[in-house]
Amino acid sequence: MTDKERQSQRRRAEDAAFNRMLLWLLGAVVAELVILLVKHFYVDLTGVGASIQIAGVLVQIFRVYQFVGIALTVIGIVWTVLYKRSGKKIRLPLILTVAVFFLWIVAIVAYHFFDDGIRVLMILPAVAAVLILIYFLYQRTFFVNAILTGGGMAALWLYREYYMNHPNAILACFIAGWVVLAAVAVLSWRLRASGGKLGGVRLMPERANYLTTWITCGIVALLMLLGMILGQTIALYLFFGLIGWLFCQAVFFTVKLM
Repeated sequence: MTDKERQSQRRRAEDAAFNRMLLWLLGAVVAELVILLVKHFYVDLTGVGASIQIAGVLVQIFRVYQFVGIALTVIGIVWTVLYKRSGKKIRLPLILTVAVFFLWIVAIVAYHFFDDGIRVLMILPAVAAVLILIYFLYQRTFFVNAILTGGGMAALWLYREYYMNHPNAILACFIAGWVVLAAVAVLSWRLRASGGKLGGVRLMPERANYLTTWITCGIVALLMLLGMILGQTIALYLFFGLIGWLFCQAVFFTVKLM
């Protein structure tokens, strides 16, 4: 293969990656619009009869879809896996699976947490857009670390804002967060020993930097614990501490790109 052919192939790969990034960013925009519509028709009631009737219909839809959505998500996952194994393009089943799973999350949060839940959901598409950019522009390790750090930030923010009204839900979020951090730390150890592969599937680059992931798991778990112990006021400072750690990682991985 000549240099010109290699450059052309590389350009096509970069264009394909850029198009995928735009597609996912468009998905984040659509998700934000859906949440805003739910907020308008479900939370911001005007007192008009039609508005109340629409909100009542949405309540019934959310009540049913919190169960139907699970089944549809499982069907979508199976569909995607079957397409992947048969060598077919998985774009359509993957998009539909993500869509039904997102709607399931909206139904669960809106039905059980009402206006508090919708306010939280409105932030998620913006966070997802940032993670999409990190995934396509940076190394896979930074993407994983950003998810873990962002999860810790979300836990501390939820603890500060909503613990008084939803203590059990917030405690469940913290427990789930610690379980995920422990699982990622163990998985990173296995991937390091296997050169980034798990069951023959490559999840990380061969020479990925797992040390930053282990440090991230430790810092996030510790700050979450300190926030839970020291109270809601200190949780705000710990939140900014995680922002600082995320910024340090952004500088580190940006330098590595140069």
